[in-house]
Amino acid sequence: MVRNILILLCSTIFINSYAQTRRLENGTKVLTKQFKNIDKFNKSILKEIDTNHFYKKIDYYMADKNFNKVRDIGSDVDRKIQFYENGRVRFFSLGEEDPNPENAGRRGIIYLKNGDLKIDSQGASQDGDIFRITLKVIVEGDKIYLLENNFSLFPPSEYSCYVYQKSEKIPENWKQYNADW
Repeated sequence: MVRNILILLCSTIFINSYAQTRRLENGTKVLTKQFKNIDKFNKSILKEIDTNHFYKKIDYYMADKNFNKVRDIGSDVDRKIQFYENGRVRFFSLGEEDPNPENAGRRGIIYLKNGDLKIDSQGASQDGDIFRITLKVIVEGDKIYLLENNFSLFPPSEYSCYVYQKSEKIPENWKQYNADW
């Protein structure tokens, strides 16, 4: 029994480490598989999120499971988020912006699951492997809090928390591009 569980666990890890990816024009690796939770997207989610503005990261810290700051952890890459009317989300590092999602940015989706707001996006290991991550989301006014909520056998006592604030208006020419992932 234990042997079968170990084989299943190792097989799952092996298969997940080889997720299908492709590269965008700027070299960013993105997952090619569609995000399965997009069917849980509901337009009411966007009542609190302005799809006409970027959200810029303003803080990054370790938190408990309720988003309460436990400790600071230094600096991180400056990033922005762009939300789309169809539930798609795009993260990109400052300096690597491009209006066309086929040229730059990490992909994701926003949705409701069991009453909780979540974002499925992609993460990367130091080896360059790409995998799906789930972020728990809280919106408070012009701020959005994202808590890394990755599932594991042993839940950690601290989680990475990212705080984004509504910033500049998205240029009109950016809105001509479709986000369909």
